[in-house]
Amino acid sequence: MEKHDGEGWLVNRDEQLVIRIKPDKPTQHAQFVLVSTYRLRQPLGNPIREQRMLRHLGIEMWLQLQKVGWSRFR
Repeated sequence: MEKHDGEGWLVNRDEQLVIRIKPDKPTQHAQFVLVSTYRLRQPLGNPIREQRMLRHLGIEMWLQLQKVGWSRFR
């Protein structure tokens, strides 16, 4: 993803949404990320949705969102 710590932000201005994907606590068998969705406004406030997923699925989501028009945020 975007930053050296694994956290990345994407924005879709048409949908007025921002997504943050950041590392979450790993288990003994897998690595996870936390995907948080926010409404695009300042300040962002609380997420409207949060989802924990396997890291490789988070990376796939990151790449797919950019292919369909989401861009980097911040």
